[in-house]
Amino acid sequence: MNTLNKTLWGMVKTAIYCLSVMGIVGLLTVFIVIPQWVKSTEILVPNLIGKHYYQAVNSLANAGLEPEKTIRQASSSEPIGNVIEQFPLANIGIKPHHKVKITVSTGADLTPIPSVVGKSLDAARETLETADFRANTVARVHSTNYLPDTVIAQSPPEGTPKKRRTSVNLLVSLGRKPQNIKLPDLRKQPVNEVLPILEGIDLNVEIKNIPHPTIGQGRIITHEKLVHSGDLITLEVSGKRDQTENSSRWLTHKHTVSEEGNRARKVKIVIVDDYGERIVINNASYAPGTVIDLQKRRVKVFGSALVIVFEDGKKLHERRYQ
Repeated sequence: MNTLNKTLWGMVKTAIYCLSVMGIVGLLTVFIVIPQWVKSTEILVPNLIGKHYYQAVNSLANAGLEPEKTIRQASSSEPIGNVIEQFPLANIGIKPHHKVKITVSTGADLTPIPSVVGKSLDAARETLETADFRANTVARVHSTNYLPDTVIAQSPPEGTPKKRRTSVNLLVSLGRKPQNIKLPDLRKQPVNEVLPILEGIDLNVEIKNIPHPTIGQGRIITHEKLVHSGDLITLEVSGKRDQTENSSRWLTHKHTVSEEGNRARKVKIVIVDDYGERIVINNASYAPGTVIDLQKRRVKVFGSALVIVFEDGKKLHERRYQ
C-alpha cells in the first residue's frame, strides 16, 4: 500500500472513530442528560389565590417564575387587588420560561338600587327583584300623602351602588290615620263656604240636592255629626232634585310620573273647581313610571275642574274636566 492510500485510510478510520464517539455522546445526552435536565428544571407553581397582586408577583419571583399580563374581573368574595384565579394551578410543575396567568379582583359588581318610593308594595318588590335586589324589613306608618300599601321611603336610598341580592328596607303607608271628628251644626250654612273647610279636615263630601220649603237654595239641610277623617259624608242641600251644578263626582284623572332616569320625583297636584283651589298631593316622592290615580285616592270635584300637575317644583301640564 503506498503512502497516499495509507494516509486516506487513516483519515477514514479517524472519521469513523469520531462519529462513533459523537453517536455515543448523543445517545447519552438524549436518554440520560436531557431527561435529567428537563426534570431538574421544573418549578412548582406557588398558591396565589387570596394574595394581593404584589404579594403574588413576589411569590412567583421567589420561585423563579414570572406573571403573564394581568386579567381583571369583578368578584363579590375577594377585595380589590386580590388574586381570584391562576393558571397553571398551585403545585403544578412548569418550566422557568413559562409564565403564570393571574386574574385579579376589581371588587364587587355594584349596581345602583332603583327607586320604589310611591310604588305599591307588590310593584316595589317586583322592581327590586328584577334588579336582583330583595325587599327586607317592612315597617308601616300612617300617611296622608300615600295610599295604603304604598312605599313611603326606602333604605338604602335610590341610586346607592350595592352588591346584588342586597336587602332593601321599605317603609309602607297604612293610609290616613282615622280620627274622630265632631262637626258643628252646619244647617242653613252656604254649602260653597262649608265645603272647603270639610275637605281641609280630610273629609270626602257628596252633595245631595233636595227641595226644602223654608231653607234657601244652596244651604245645608242636614249632615252627619260624628265622622272619621277620610270618610265620605253626604250633605243634603236645598235645591231641585235634578239640579247638577253642585253635584260632586269622582275625578277620573291619572298621572304617570316622568320615566327619565331612576330618581324619585316630588309630585304636587292642585285641583281648581267650582268651590275653589286645593292641593290633593303635596310634594310627595314617587318613583319614575308610577301611576297616580286620583279616583283611587277618592278625589271629588264640583262642576268644571282644572288639574295642575307639578314635578320637582316645575309645572308639568294642566287639564280641564267639564
